[in-house]
Parts: sequence; structure tokens; C-alpha cells
Amino acid sequence: MIPILLITVVLILIYLAYPVFLSLFTSKRFDTKDIGTVDSVSVIFLSYNGKHYIREKVNFLLCELAGFPRHELIIIDDFSTDGTDQILAHYNNFNDVSIIQKSSHKGIAHSMNMAVNLSNYDYLLFCDQRQKLSANIVKNILEQLKSSTVGAVSGCLSCMDKTQNHSILRKHENYIKSQESKSGCLIGVYGPFYAIKKQFYSPVPENVILDDLYLSLKILQKAQIRLDTNCIITDEDFSSLYSFHRTKRYLMGFIQLLKEKDAIKGLSKKQKLMLFWHKYLRLSIPIFLFASYISLGFMITDGLIFLISFLLFTFLIVISVSSPAINRKLRFINLIRMNIFYFIALLDILFLSKFRLKSIR
Repeated sequence: MIPILLITVVLILIYLAYPVFLSLFTSKRFDTKDIGTVDSVSVIFLSYNGKHYIREKVNFLLCELAGFPRHELIIIDDFSTDGTDQILAHYNNFNDVSIIQKSSHKGIAHSMNMAVNLSNYDYLLFCDQRQKLSANIVKNILEQLKSSTVGAVSGCLSCMDKTQNHSILRKHENYIKSQESKSGCLIGVYGPFYAIKKQFYSPVPENVILDDLYLSLKILQKAQIRLDTNCIITDEDFSSLYSFHRTKRYLMGFIQLLKEKDAIKGLSKKQKLMLFWHKYLRLSIPIFLFASYISLGFMITDGLIFLISFLLFTFLIVISVSSPAINRKLRFINLIRMNIFYFIALLDILFLSKFRLKSIR
């Protein structure tokens, strides 16, 4: 049983060593050539059942775009059923605003491809509906695209949510992304807000779940991607976002991405290593954590330390999945809950889903 515990510890240490690996390649100096002023932009706003966010977000974007000589706001509504269409109707006669309301729900990738085909300018900015954005964010993020070697720039998801609660997990992720950015190889933009040069856009397959990561990998084959830490994205309470459904969908997206050969094949060896180290290695950790937990259960008679460890982990597991109030106060509990969700989701995807299909047949 001891080897399983040791393997788990080693695996976690290897994952935590990723920033050390990145430090070997990071550099704040880039061999770049400024391509001049960016004075035109097509902002692509993706809407779906977000009537509580739409008006504030659209008004914010229109104010941000006012300083650009040439601009357009393209709103793609993916067949909302919550009354979003009534709010969007207010903007029908606005100059430089195009509203497309689809006749059926076809997903984010379909909306992205449609909007890019309709866009008139060479600089594209993708924006989701739920998050709040920092002032002058459009101007700031487009400034980064002036570099000839940069194909895309991502905004930075704040460590503080809308309720002013802090996330250690988000802080760690931002640190990793900032280190990746210094090497020009940001492995995955933050989907809620990012900008790209139109020439580097590749149509996203409509079945792809992780559209932002897929597009990022395609761009990295041709150009750099950077993170702008001055462009702040603020989301909802982090505890509410760590749901089983969200975790399962996220995991399915990573498994699906392995089948998208064109997104991975063209990456350099260093980029492939970064992708699997940053994104996939951590997905194996919940499996070993569960195996370690079971091992502790078998070892509770071997000494008091094993009994105390097993009871402590059992207690943390119970409160992590049963007490939202504690999750909001003790943020590290979210890490435990997230690993539990990943493990259950992996079992569901690999075994339970197949079993249900066989039962139906």
C-alpha cells in the first residue's frame, strides 16, 4: 500500500514543478516588430440565456468601443429562451451593432464561426456575457496585438470573485499562465475575454467542447499567445462554479481534444510537453488520490497515524461535498471537492456511461 502513497506524492510534486520547468524558457524580452496602431476591432459577443447580464455588458462594450475609429459589435444569440431577445431588441437600431438571433441552439463554436464570417475587421475580440471586465480592457488587450509575433492575447481571470472572495486555485493558475505567457506559449486563453488576429483564426469544429483551448492550440502552431494581467475578468463565486456537471463537461472536453489530431500534431515538442504537463497530468492526480485513500483504509490497523489520516481525509471529503457554507469559508475545501468530482466524472465517462448504453440496448 505504501508505494501507492509514494507514487501519489511524487506525481503531485512533478505537477507542482511545472513552473520550475517554465522558468527555463521564460523571458520578458521578445524579438518583435511593432506593426503600428490598432484602430479597428470586431467585438464578438456570445449570448445565451443571460438576460440578467446582457444590458450591462452590452452598454459597457459600447462605451469601450467609442474610442475606436472603426469598430463593430456583433452579438450572436444562440436561441435564448429567457427573454434575452426583448433586451437585445433595444439595440437593433444602434450604429455598428449587428444582432444575429439563431433559430435553434447550436453551441458556442457555431456562434464563433458565424460571427467571424460576418466580421469586417482584422482584429477580433471574443467576449462572454456573465463576467465583469476592468475599465479600458478593450484598448489594453489590443495594444498587445501590435507585436508582429503575437497571434492572440488573453485577459486574466481575477483571483477575487464578484463577492470579493479569494481563490488560491485561481491564483496558482494565473501564476502558471503568466509564466507560460513569458515564453510566448500560453496554453489556452481564458474563454470569457480574449483577442486574436483574424488571420490566425481557424474554424472551430461544432462538436468541440473546449473551443477556447482548441483555438489556442491552432494559433500556437503559427504565433505566440500572451496573457495580459492588466485586463481583469471577474466571475461569479468560485464555489458555485465547481459543480459536477461543469467538471464532467470539462473532462469530456479534454478527452475529446486528444482525438482532434490537427490541434496537437502541429505543436512543437516543447508545446506538447507543456500541454500534457499543465492540462493532462493533473487529471490523473484524482485517480491516485482515491487509490491512496483506499490504501489508508486498509492500513488503519497498522498504526495510529494511518487511522488519524484516514479519518481526517474522510471528514474533509464529507464536508467538501455536503456543506456549501463551509466551502465558501474554507477555500481549500474546493480543491478536495474538485478532485472528487473529477474522479467520479472519469468513472462515469469511462465505465458508467458505457454500462448505461449497454443496458438500453
